[in-house]
Amino acid sequence: MMTEREKTQAQIEARLRQFGQTISELKVKTEQRQDQFNGQMRQTLDDIEKQHEKAYQRLQTMSSLADADWSATETDVSNYLDDIDAGLRRALAHYK
Repeated sequence: MMTEREKTQAQIEARLRQFGQTISELKVKTEQRQDQFNGQMRQTLDDIEKQHEKAYQRLQTMSSLADADWSATETDVSNYLDDIDAGLRRALAHYK
């Protein structure tokens, strides 16, 4: 049976995988669609991808942390996930 920490980490990892897939899909759409926002969209996606990488790196360190540090790191990663989610929603709205 998974501990609460393991469940949380698995949920974070699943969200990161989904975000990674969405980032890749948006990059393809951006390359296919040539409009005046193309350069701006590429920059936005690069910024989101950097946040995604930071969140993934923080997730990799979580399993070896003590409880107090784990909790603080989980909060940091959750904030990254919220920022990534908001950025992706704005980017997706551009293509609707």
